[in-house]
Amino acid sequence: MLTGKTRAVRATLMLLLLLLAACTHATKPVPPPVTLGFCGSNPQVMPGIVLVVCNTDDITARNLIWSDWGKPTATAKGSATVDLCAFEDCASGDYASVPIGITISKIVHCPKNTWSYSMLRYVFPNGSPFQGVPATVKTPGYSTGEDQPLPPANQTVSLTC
Repeated sequence: MLTGKTRAVRATLMLLLLLLAACTHATKPVPPPVTLGFCGSNPQVMPGIVLVVCNTDDITARNLIWSDWGKPTATAKGSATVDLCAFEDCASGDYASVPIGITISKIVHCPKNTWSYSMLRYVFPNGSPFQGVPATVKTPGYSTGEDQPLPPANQTVSLTC
């Protein structure tokens, strides 16, 4: 025969189990991670390398350390390998490593129920590595095609899913 105390304990345990069951069913599914797709690459979460200028190796961001990933705006600091001859006539290229800052924003819905950043802005905090070349200069057409504008120190790039 059950005592009053035993019934109270059982009732309390049953109530706790019901509450736990209700709480577990009420949780929302975890959304897919936000990715970054660039220059036709597979979308990645917090990539360590980003080819900033597509179809060339003129500016490649490396060693990126991200903050606020998944929020409406995320930032990264790293170094950029830049081809200083990209906008001049150099036979073999002249590469330098300079600091770079990247800000990504505008999260958009992509196919297969995924999400991706759609805007990338890069900044050379120490100024443009293309020193001595005016920002309004156009390329002579060596590797990038004729009359292509020189990338400025701060540039916004549209991204795709």
